[in-house]
Amino acid sequence: MKELIIYLVIFLLTYGFYFIFVLCRKNVLKKVPDGMYARYLKIKYGVNINDKNLKSIANQIFLGNSFILATTVYVVCLFDNLILEILVGLVTLVCLILLVYHIIGILNRRKQGGK
Repeated sequence: MKELIIYLVIFLLTYGFYFIFVLCRKNVLKKVPDGMYARYLKIKYGVNINDKNLKSIANQIFLGNSFILATTVYVVCLFDNLILEILVGLVTLVCLILLVYHIIGILNRRKQGGK
């Protein structure tokens, strides 16, 4: 139960931070297409990021990042050995990044009418 509360707190704090400091500020939101994750979606999946869907894609990226961070912390909290925590955390982080951004890319490509 303690880990679930930690998971929810980390998820909500991370997403809240993104929401307040990026999604609510138009000058910062315009920098999202130049970010690493948006460029990855453009190159790998051909996702077109324009002014119409910028807020939607930014929201998906921020939800994905919050999920990745909270899940990685949750998995790391399950172990007591520091070396094991680092190794499992690194593997979990890389796997979740690849999985979450694959899902985001596929969904946006389908929504935009690509294969």
